[in-house]
Amino acid sequence: MTRPSSHTMPDVCSRPFPLFIGLLIVFCGAMPSVSRAEQPLTPRPAVQESDGATAVGALMALDQQNWQRPQSAFKWIAMARDIQTPWDTFGRQGWMTDDAYVEPVEPGVSEFSKDTEVFYLVFAVSALDAPSQYRAAWFHMPDGVTPSKKLTGTDALFMEMNEKAGYLEIFQPDGGWKTGRYLLKLYFESPGQDLYDPNAIGTMTFTIVE
Repeated sequence: MTRPSSHTMPDVCSRPFPLFIGLLIVFCGAMPSVSRAEQPLTPRPAVQESDGATAVGALMALDQQNWQRPQSAFKWIAMARDIQTPWDTFGRQGWMTDDAYVEPVEPGVSEFSKDTEVFYLVFAVSALDAPSQYRAAWFHMPDGVTPSKKLTGTDALFMEMNEKAGYLEIFQPDGGWKTGRYLLKLYFESPGQDLYDPNAIGTMTFTIVE
């Protein structure tokens, strides 16, 4: 059995392929060139850095005025001048209700005098899957915008699974308050955990005045 000679095989590569390459070159040469500078750019979403927070902190800023609504991990949360406990809800009639057992006094306030010894963050949460810890940490902003790296104070609250409300104390530091604005970060943590920024769930601001 003899193989067919090479000259008897159809020549499929000699003409059609160069012709295709030639047409492709002509087509590409006719296309208008677009430089990198002329190419349309997709605009990045604007990130506001209000309340003196970083970009991440600004995105997590909580509404301190319209506080009676769900925000972040809270059913509601309010900065308040004081707290009160409706002890009558602990009677048999109101036992184990879903009502918060701590209520804010003058909620929505964010300005405090320099002689204020303590004020509060009062909040309600949904039932927890496991015992957890809520924490507040606050930092002075000397220029009113940039928070200091030095921690001014922190307070933590351990909560059992059946607890649905609580409060954190924002207390006067040793040596007294410095006037100006402060950034307050809120964290949701495992019990006993140290401050860890990825655990931050919201920010607030407050001001100390003379």
